[in-house]
Order: sequence, then structure tokens, then C-alpha cells
Amino acid sequence: MEIRELFGRPTLNPLPAIVEDLDLPKVSLNGRWKLNLNPGEGFWKADCDGSLSDVDVPCQIEADKEEYAYARMLFIPEEWKGKRIFLRFDGVNCLARVFVDGVFVRSHYGGFVSWECEITDLVKAGGGHRLTVGVTDKPGEVSSFHKGGMIRDVLLYALPHTYLSRLHAKTVFTNGYTDAELTVETQVTGGCGEIELSLTSPDGRTLTLGTVSARDGCDLKSCFVIEKPKKWDSEHPYLYTLTAVLTQEGRKTERADRKIGFRQIEIKGNRVFLNGDVLKLRGINHHDIYPLTGRAISHELAEEDVRLLKEANINFVRTSHYPPRPDFLDFCDRYGIYVEDETAVAFLGYASMLTQDDPAYLDCYLEQFKEMIERDRSHPSVIVWSLANESYWGENIGHCLRYARQEDPERLTVFSYPATQQEEDEATDLWSVHYGNWDSRLDDMTECFRRSFYDVPPMPVIHDECTHIPCYDWKALRRDPALRDFWGETIGRFWRRIWETEGALGCAVWAGIDDVFIKNGVLQGRTWGIVDGWRRKKPEYWHIRKGYSPIVIDEEPRACGRGIAVSVYNRFNHTNLMEIRVDWELKGRSGSLSGPEAASGTKAVLEIPASYCPGETLKLQFTDPFGFCVDERALLLGGEKTELPRLISAAPKLRETYDRYIVEGKEFRLVISKDDGLIVRGYFREVPVITGGPYLHMTGLDLEPWELESMEIQELPGCVQVGLQGGYGPVGVHFTIRIDGEGLMEVTYTVTDMPYPSPRKLAVTSSIISHQGGYDEVGIEFHVSDQLDTLSWKKKGLWDVYPEWHIGRLEGETTKYNPGGSNLPAAQPEWEWKQDELDWAEFGEYEIGRRGTRDFASMKSYIERASLKNEIVSFTALSDHHDSVRMELMVDPAHLISDRDPDLVYQGSWFHKDNRHHSFGGTETWALQAGDSCSYTFCGTGIVWYSALDRICGTADVYVDDVLMKTDIDLGCSRIEKDPRGYRKYSRFPVYAAQDLPMGSHTIRIVATGRPGEKCFNSYVIIDAFLVLDGSEMGDTRFIIDSEFNYPELSWADYTKPPVRVESGYTGKVYVKME
Repeated sequence: MEIRELFGRPTLNPLPAIVEDLDLPKVSLNGRWKLNLNPGEGFWKADCDGSLSDVDVPCQIEADKEEYAYARMLFIPEEWKGKRIFLRFDGVNCLARVFVDGVFVRSHYGGFVSWECEITDLVKAGGGHRLTVGVTDKPGEVSSFHKGGMIRDVLLYALPHTYLSRLHAKTVFTNGYTDAELTVETQVTGGCGEIELSLTSPDGRTLTLGTVSARDGCDLKSCFVIEKPKKWDSEHPYLYTLTAVLTQEGRKTERADRKIGFRQIEIKGNRVFLNGDVLKLRGINHHDIYPLTGRAISHELAEEDVRLLKEANINFVRTSHYPPRPDFLDFCDRYGIYVEDETAVAFLGYASMLTQDDPAYLDCYLEQFKEMIERDRSHPSVIVWSLANESYWGENIGHCLRYARQEDPERLTVFSYPATQQEEDEATDLWSVHYGNWDSRLDDMTECFRRSFYDVPPMPVIHDECTHIPCYDWKALRRDPALRDFWGETIGRFWRRIWETEGALGCAVWAGIDDVFIKNGVLQGRTWGIVDGWRRKKPEYWHIRKGYSPIVIDEEPRACGRGIAVSVYNRFNHTNLMEIRVDWELKGRSGSLSGPEAASGTKAVLEIPASYCPGETLKLQFTDPFGFCVDERALLLGGEKTELPRLISAAPKLRETYDRYIVEGKEFRLVISKDDGLIVRGYFREVPVITGGPYLHMTGLDLEPWELESMEIQELPGCVQVGLQGGYGPVGVHFTIRIDGEGLMEVTYTVTDMPYPSPRKLAVTSSIISHQGGYDEVGIEFHVSDQLDTLSWKKKGLWDVYPEWHIGRLEGETTKYNPGGSNLPAAQPEWEWKQDELDWAEFGEYEIGRRGTRDFASMKSYIERASLKNEIVSFTALSDHHDSVRMELMVDPAHLISDRDPDLVYQGSWFHKDNRHHSFGGTETWALQAGDSCSYTFCGTGIVWYSALDRICGTADVYVDDVLMKTDIDLGCSRIEKDPRGYRKYSRFPVYAAQDLPMGSHTIRIVATGRPGEKCFNSYVIIDAFLVLDGSEMGDTRFIIDSEFNYPELSWADYTKPPVRVESGYTGKVYVKME
């Protein structure tokens, strides 16, 4: 028995372009509505307004589990008299009930599909009527995303008495993909009529297809041969306009239009072909999200999202985890992006109930799936129907698959997780893999942890959730925004392997947009996008664009006669390089030419008609036939050599006092302490530059304070040499500092005794959360005066072209703080992402900033030169592209109050603990009993309480000036991500901050509640330190020079470097200079 006979096919009228006698057949109902979150019984009655507030529709709202109500007045235009009147809802989440003047019209389940109801008999032309919509969130049944209310457009429209109720199209190529057969599917409701069909080409020429006779409620299929149509694909998105005009007794009563494209999908073995070309998908996942409106995005944002994806060389989007707005697909058709259209079924078994086999929930699965297909089936961009996200297979999902096979067998189907299917279950067309390792076999039919493999006949494999944008490695993101720059190492490798692997259809990076929203006045959520919630480009955006580039130049250009030969590899799916325009520029000369003849997957030589001298840069820009710039290159001709500096000038002078050595040379002076052997002051032109150093720097090991064991200083030919032997607790280190007369310092450090093994490789929760072993950073650091506030650099990068907005650009300059001020917690910034100083999504509710901008705080890797400077002096690190630098702002020690400070007042059963310098001073003070309190009186405008997070910790109340500011602050681990070790205590964590107090004396009091934190096993409250804020709390800058770095907890199957291991004998060398 056919599924249609069992369940029927939904009806969704094509929206009218023209209706006889009407100037305006459609009226938007977006805008101001009334909302009642607790409407009570009979809320749909006119006299039951209850407590109403204004709300803008569409917009996501937060509501309780009970039904809530929207209401507004409907005004029916006078000219609509005698017409049939409909309401169209594009997304009401999730269970909706519609009433007009208190009369029930219909209900609907499913929050992301379009549906409608006829209200002709309930309204009067020229009259006003009360429209009420009751909504109930249902996030626990089939999708955790089924909540939020009226999140998409609402439309009122009119049709003639007999109207077009269906208009769809299918295309199949003939004659070797030269000609095509167009099948038009139509239906008329309310009577009989004639349907005149025509097709308008992309260049505006109209072809009359013919006229078909239609009877009430009958499905019609009309087939037409179209000679040599322009094919639609992501690189040539040629759209035709299919027009249907309904006529009755010679009158044209209605016209409807639909954009269509001529394209055909086929599977051959484990490969997918589109219009006869092998298909490879360069993809991303896309959530509907905007900080101010949640899952409700506007028409303008939908287009901006698609445009941003196209600009990033993305040709495929997965609509995770629900169908998109209808116009999102219109834009994908127009710009050329393939779509995996996913139904709203997600996380069955852990974020939703296990309902996949429950017949009581069949309609919840099948009806919204059918509505998705009926709405979206004519879009050429939609090539895959997705049955669910990360769920257990069940019979209800099987019904959806069978419906897709019956209604739309031409399209592909996919389901995740397919490993949950039984061997006898019908398989989808594609095998979905999530979180596959970047270096795994990409055509393997396995599941995300690679614990099982499947030997069914080969099918195309799609990695439709992969290579996650960093968001879970919160410790590294808080320390160094350049983790996002490093992620580029992943996508370049992963996509190249996808391209080269037969059977690997493609991938979809997680994710397109930060999933962030305003809650409690600040931005919260996941920062996993290549653009942020405000649609500002993040570092990963550029890496996607470059890693996905269809233009590959991986050989050095060479001289060729009087020109330059550039070998170019074609990674387009459907475009010959001869269709590409190449603009070139070389030392004042420029020109344009067509690319060489090269089909997809082949290489050819591009000849630039210009001679060159070694050291010049050839700039190239590649533009596709539709005007999209797909890549740009800056090729250094003749190679580049970067050498380390050398000590070459005369030796400086050396003198000493009773407690200092002083080294003086050309315009500089270094003061070295005899107590610890370190530089305590460095001056250039008598301006303070260095305030301390060198220090061993290791991220991943909390070092104890430095203690000097022996010191040797001597004058040598050409330099003064300082030798220091000492240690950081049991970690022994030797420094050799050589200083020439120009102030150049060569600093060699050797770890003479390392008693601890390097961090080991860990994957407690398999590939998703892991630690690849080794340290994050190893090098040395100097402390530099806070008066130096501008960082400049020249470096090597993953690509040879970067935009100015990118933190990884090859050359740049940035100030410590944003001249435009700090970004606000709930407002769109007016500057690029790199200039933000505050990040509530990463740092939480008590974000205080004081790290500098993201640009300033991010590592600059593989430098040639990096300087921290002001208008007078600078401190510079020099390298041969081996070393990397990072700036870290320090607080003034006088403002950091230890837990052992005598001015802290403890009441109750507090006790002291030492912790090997994991905390600020290596000490903490703990309490357990309810009512135990700690008070501190300070002078300033704010204060930060630093504690530790542990699964044996509880909650605390915080008072400022005897006013309860916050109850039950949780000191457990609920606010942080999982750890690859499964369990870890986190020290130096800012758990509360009071800011913007009047300048003066204030008292903070912390009171233990005696209650355990979320998922905690005891109720300890820990005091580590307090930071007093008064506008002068910031101190000097750590100028960190890393010999090696890695991000070992990047996880989620992304690339990391080989482990950075430090054993006895480890050595490194850096060069620095005051200028």
C-alpha cells in the first residue's frame, strides 16, 4: 500500500503573484502582536485578554511548559470581497492552535515548516477580526529545537474561488545532458479551469509550454521537451521562471510563479554525479540564529547568510537541525549552494525522548517531513533529504524514508546515526559520518568513534558534521584567541583528503554562525561559527575560504620565455578554468586574461605576460563566470630567505653596585639583580621598557617561583654574557644571556632537570574530547612596561594573502585596547570581531575583560619580527619564522589580595590549604559549613572573587555592602566543558565580579550555603584571591616568546601538531632587543 494512501500528501498553495481584481493579494502579518505567557482557560475568547504584553513577530521567546497565546487584529481589505482567504504560517514552534473570533480553525505540530488554513467563512471583507494563536513548546518529543513560539513569517493572502493549489517541477536530462524533459505538476481546487504554462529563461526569453485542462482536486503531470537549457549547478546557478496562469471562461483569474533549475542527481557506485559531473561538497552547518531574536531570523539575514557562505567558497549547507526559512532556499537557488534539507528530528535518546518506534508519535515525525518535502521539492538547490540528526533509527523514521522514496525518488536521503539501524532496515542513499578524524579513511562506512565498520555495498559517504570550529577547548580560547587561527591547519588538510578520496562525497563543517543569544542581559551560547552572531567574520571564515578554494597553486612559479608560468590545479566541480577571469598585478604592471583550458581535477599552466626580478610579488585574483572572486594569491617570486640576527657590534660596558649589575651600550641600559639574576629594569633612551625576565614559560605546568642557585657574568669579545642556574621548584633551568653593544640579546634556556613527564595523550570520551599530549606552549617571557601599548609584527602564515580584519594577517599593528571602547553585552559592535575586548559567551556572566583586544591577545605565530611599542620605544623579538609571540596583560600585584591577607575576615570553620602553586599564591582557604563567611573591605569601583571549581564544591551567596547580590553561586564544574581526563579541579577561576560601583569604600561578603553545586558531591567554598578594581589595577605585559606551541585539547577530530614534550636537556634560543 502506498504511503500516500495511508497518510495523504499535504497541500501548500503556491503563493499568488497576481489575483484578478486585486491590487494587493498578500498582506504580511509580521510586526506587533500581543502575547500572554499565562493565558488561562478560554484565552481565545474576546473577553479573555488576561495579562497581555507587546511582542514583535517573528521572534523566539522563552516560555514555560504550558500553552501561551499570541493575539492581534486582522483587517480584511474591502477589495477581497468574494475571494478565498488564507493564513500562511512559515514557522510556529511547536504545537499551534488557531482561532478567529474565538472559533477554532485548526491545529498544527512542527515548528519549522510552512502550513496554512482557510478562514474564508470566518471573516468579512472590510471587517476587523481577532486572530489568536495558542502555542505549546514540545522540546522533549522528537526534537529539542521544538520551542520558541512564532519564529517565522505570518502571511494573509487571497485567492479566487477556483485557485491553483499545486505547482512543482522536475527535470531529467536527455541526449547526453544536452536536452531536458520538464515535468510540471499542478492542481486546481474549487472548480475547473485551464492552466497556461510558460517558461522564462535566465536571459528573459519566454517559451510557451502549453495549456492543460484541470478539474477540481486532480493531480496533473505535464511533460515538455526543452532543448539545450542552461544547466543549474552551484557554479552556474541559472534559474528559469515557471509561470502558471489559471483561466476561467477566458478570464485570467490567477498567476503563480516558481523559480526552477535544470539539474539531475545520480548515484553510480560510491560516487554522486550532478548533471553528469562528479560531485564534491564543500559544506557547512547552518542554524537560524540572531542574538536579539533567537531562532527567528529576517529575510535580510537569510540572504546575508547565504551571501557570506558563497563568498567563503562554500557550495553546500546542511540546515541543522530543522528545515530553513523558505526564502533561505530561494537564496541558495540564486547564489548556487547545494542543500541538505533536514527535518526537525534530533538527539533522540538524550535531548529528546525515545519516540522513534512509538506509533503514538508517528504523525509528529511524518507530517512535518511531508510538509518539508511539499514546500521545498522544486528547489534545485535541495539535493538531500535528511531524516534526523544524531538519533536512534526507528519505524517512524522508516516511514519518512519510504515516503521520500515514493514522492521524490530523484533526491538523495541521509540519516545520522546510520550505525543504529538493523541489517534488515532499509538504508538511505548516503552514509553519514559525524566527527570523523581529519586523518581517518574518509570513505569508510563507520560511526563517529570508529568502533564499528559496515560491509554493506559501498555507498557515498558524507561527513555532514565535522572539523568543529573551536568552542569546547575553553581554557585555550580564554588564553589565546589564535586557537581560531590555528584551526585553519585542519580544514586545508581535511578538504584536500575529501577531494582526493573516491567515495567521500563531501563534508559540512560545524558550524556557520555562533549559536548565541541574549539572556539575562548578556550574550550566551556556543561560539562555534565562522561568523559571530552579529555576522562579523571570524578567523575561521578566511580559513574556510582558502581551504575550500577551487584554485590550487602548490608549485613555485617559474620563468617562461618573457613571462611567468604558474601551474594551476582545478578543484571546481562543473567549471573549466578557461571560464575564469584572472587579474594579475606585478610591480606597477597589471592585466586580465582568461584561465587556461583545464577540466575539473586537472592541472594547466597559466602564463602571465610579464618578466620579474627575484623578490617581487605576483598578485593574482580569480573570478568565476558569475562575478564571485573565488581566490587571491600573492606569490613571492624567487623565494625568500630569513636569517636569525647575530651579535656583531662591540661589547657593552659592564659595571656593578652592591646589589646590581648594570650593562650599558648604545642608548640602552640593563639592570640585573644579584639576588635572582634576572633583569629588573631595561631602559632605552632612559625610558623604561623591560620590568622583568627572562622567565621560563610553560603552559600546561604551573611553575613555582624562580630561585637562583648560581650566577656568572663576564665580559667577552663582542658581548657581555650572563649565566644563571636555578629552578622553579624541582624544575631546573639554565639561562645564558649574551648582550651586544647595540642591545641585541641572545637568550638561551635549557631545562636541566625536568622531574615531571609531559602530559600524556588522553581520550576519555573517545575522539570528541581529548588531549593529544604535550604542553600548549614552551618558551620564555619578559615583563614589559605597561606604557608600551601597540603591537606590530611581520610573520609567516598558512596562506599568502590575509584580509586586514584577520588576527593571523602576515603584517599588522594593533593597540592594546580598542580606541572605540569596549563592546556592550547586548548590542551589535560597530567594529570588526578582532577589536572586541569583552566576550561573555566565553567568559560568562562575570566577564571583566582586561586582556586587551582579541587582536592584541592572540598569538602571532612564526614571526620574523614582533614589537610591543609606544611612540618612543619598543621591545622586539626577532626570529627566522620559528618562534611565536603572545601578549598577556598582568594585574598590578598590589590590587591582587591573597586569601591569607590579614584584612580578610573569616567567620566559621575555615581552614587553609596549599596546592603547589595552582592558585595565585599557591594557597587557598576553604569552608564547608552553612553560614561560614569571608568579608573584605576595599576601596574601589569593583571587585572580583577568584575561587576554584571542583566536584566537591558547593554554592555561596554574595553580598556587597550588605545587599544580597547573587544567591547560590555554583563552584562546581557545571559552567565549564568536559575534560579529557574525566575529572579535574580548575584554579584561578573568576566566579563573581561586582563592577561599576561608586568609587569609595565597599565590603564584599561571601557566605557558604552548605548546599552542593550541580552534580557535586560536597559543599566546599574556596577563597583563592580578590582583585580590587579602581581603574589602576592593570600592570605590565607578559611578552611571551614561544619556541614551540600546540593546542592539544582542540579535540573533536581536528588537527593538532605533534606533542610538545619537555624533558631534561630541552633547550631553546630567542633574540630580543630594546629599540
